[in-house]
Amino acid sequence: MIRTAEFVSPGHPDKICDRISDKILDACLEQDSESRVAIETAGGHGQVHLTGEITTNAEPLDYQGIVRSVCGEEILTTTNIVKQSNFIKQGVDVGGAGDQGIMVGYACDENDEYVPQEYYMARHLCKFLYERFPYDGKTQITTDDHWITHIVTSFQNVEKEQLEQSVVEYMDFAVDDIKIHCNPNDTVILISSSGESLNIINGMVQAKLMTETTVSFTGF
Repeated sequence: MIRTAEFVSPGHPDKICDRISDKILDACLEQDSESRVAIETAGGHGQVHLTGEITTNAEPLDYQGIVRSVCGEEILTTTNIVKQSNFIKQGVDVGGAGDQGIMVGYACDENDEYVPQEYYMARHLCKFLYERFPYDGKTQITTDDHWITHIVTSFQNVEKEQLEQSVVEYMDFAVDDIKIHCNPNDTVILISSSGESLNIINGMVQAKLMTETTVSFTGF
């Protein structure tokens, strides 16, 4: 069976949006542990937009400051945030949930983390590369009956040859039969920090949720 898994770095625009929403949640909970926060973050091309519902006794938050702490000083922030709807509130107050999500996956014995091997390798390769190149990046690994057939990596601020050398170094075994594609469009985007990727490409909170589940590798 041919199986493919992808993982993205913390510098990916979608992950940056996740971090902004997380920081807003943390800021509310630090002051009010009963805060209800459903905040959506979208951004791109120098702007971030925050929308959603927040009900909290916390002091008013500096949303612009939170965004800039993640993305840098050049980002413009717009907001459209209101209190939680009374219709949703009445369900939550009696033990219900204001929103639901189902994350699915499975455990296996292919490695010590009990996840599919291609997912394990894509994630650890991405972490290895991010330590060297702390910018927007992603990795993708394809296996056929557990043998690696293809590796695709794209990272900003690094030349194709340097990225490929790092991939080969990480794999630490013969890669002659593996097709390796590093920065396949030959473009190197120059940015000074991972947060600045939102200046050149758009991102959305939870858009990379599937990189954190293993359901797509079950074969059905």
